Amino acid sequence: MLEQSTIWIFRVVASLLCACFYFVATTKMVSVLQQSGYRAGRFFAWLKQGRNTYFLRLLSLSVLSLFSTALFIFVFCFMQETVAMAMGGIPFFGFTLLFFVVDRRYALKVEGVKTGRWKRLAILYLVFIACLSFGLICLCSLLAAPLGSLFDGLAALRFLPLCFLPMLLPFVAMLANVVLSPFENLRNRKFVAKAGEALAASKAVKIGIVGSYGKTSVKNAVCGLLSEKYAVVASPASYNTPIGVAKTVALPAFAEAEVAIFEMGARHAGDIKELCDLVQPDYLLFTGVCAQHVETFGSLDGVFHAKCEALSSSAKLVVCGGGLRERIEKEYSAETKKCRFVGEAKNVSLRADGTAFTLPLKGGDLAVDTCLLGEAAVENILLAAALAELMGLTAQEIAAGVKKLQPTEHRLQLTKQGGVYILDDAYNCNEKGAKLAIDALKRFSGKKYIITPGIVETGVLHEEINGRLGAMLAEAALDTVVLVGETQAKVIVDGYKNAGGDMDALHVVPSLQDATALLQGHLSDGDCVLFMNDLPDCV
Repeated sequence: MLEQSTIWIFRVVASLLCACFYFVATTKMVSVLQQSGYRAGRFFAWLKQGRNTYFLRLLSLSVLSLFSTALFIFVFCFMQETVAMAMGGIPFFGFTLLFFVVDRRYALKVEGVKTGRWKRLAILYLVFIACLSFGLICLCSLLAAPLGSLFDGLAALRFLPLCFLPMLLPFVAMLANVVLSPFENLRNRKFVAKAGEALAASKAVKIGIVGSYGKTSVKNAVCGLLSEKYAVVASPASYNTPIGVAKTVALPAFAEAEVAIFEMGARHAGDIKELCDLVQPDYLLFTGVCAQHVETFGSLDGVFHAKCEALSSSAKLVVCGGGLRERIEKEYSAETKKCRFVGEAKNVSLRADGTAFTLPLKGGDLAVDTCLLGEAAVENILLAAALAELMGLTAQEIAAGVKKLQPTEHRLQLTKQGGVYILDDAYNCNEKGAKLAIDALKRFSGKKYIITPGIVETGVLHEEINGRLGAMLAEAALDTVVLVGETQAKVIVDGYKNAGGDMDALHVVPSLQDATALLQGHLSDGDCVLFMNDLPDCV
């Protein structure tokens, strides 16, 4: 009886040990699920995309563990069976530890946020790994006797199937997420409903920001300008979902806010309507439309009509980018009366370190200067200033607010490392933004470098848009173009070559780390490196 108890204790301990090692080595997948909106489809798309080697690394771990463990067991098979199996555990756990160390080189570009849901998913993932390990160990133990009858030392190999566990871990993570999702969705609905009640009771002026691009930058510009007159609370970072709205309402500052600003994102038809019904905005800002998230909307027309759901909201006024006028007036004429289209800036002076221009306000033209870069900054400030004037800010308050604006993180953010300028446009992933970022890079006097994987989430327009990006890069005549990811880069390379780009200046590398390593030793004071859209796929 004691011997049987010992066997079961061994199985439990071995299962827990396997689970802990594998969990620590692959916790990254919990963070990727988080960044995928806890949607299995998006997580699986990340896993199987050509430029992502994560599953290949898991496969390598399985193969190395299998052969090295078998080799160790055969080498020590002259000893007792338990000793041979123990020796086989050395490479088994050793390669798992090595995987963890090596995989840290491929760290997430946006680290996971250890929220309550992240922690609950991580615990369930660990439990599932332990259960799967225990089941495999028990199954392998049942096969020990038949194996032993075939060959005396063969029973010592009974636990080799555990080496294949790493290849199952992505599916274990997805299963844990599927099991947990109903509970989390119920919890989220209650959280959002409570936020809706708080929003309905609030006397704050509520502002929503919609569009395919520029939402976070416009939000920060509006927040900066309105803060000259009002107590303002805005959604943190790029929170643009119902949960993001609820988290903003839960902030202590919301209770005292005179103005509340919310980003409103969308991946499917109906998303904007849901957000508008929740927030009940007094004002809306509509930045513009481009081929972003075409893979979920189906077409550029689908994107446009989904964003235009905002026009039928409770907002008494929608401030729209000038480029939207013709189509809104044509297709949404009944809603045009509540739209105000911003005019064009005058006397625009685009510098490498800032931008100066004249704002066309109702009270007269206003000259402003900002450290923000490029034409996108001008468009964003035009929208923010138009709303600020409508909400009672004076020209002096608007000018002061514009002067204080700071770049939004990872959105054409200029920094300097040593004598080298860094243009961080990592969160840009649309064609229009790409052109403006390249134009900003061209304004620097030193050598010009760009590192980019191209433009993602463009669905059926992928080849067309990335082909045009290749042509853009060729026409810019940059000193060095580094494309990250061989699969994604092919279309860009073709566009670059067809546009007559200098092929000697073009390089294709598998990872961002390889891209930065390529430039080491080539940069001099005054040079500028543009990192464009290197954050679309989590790793």
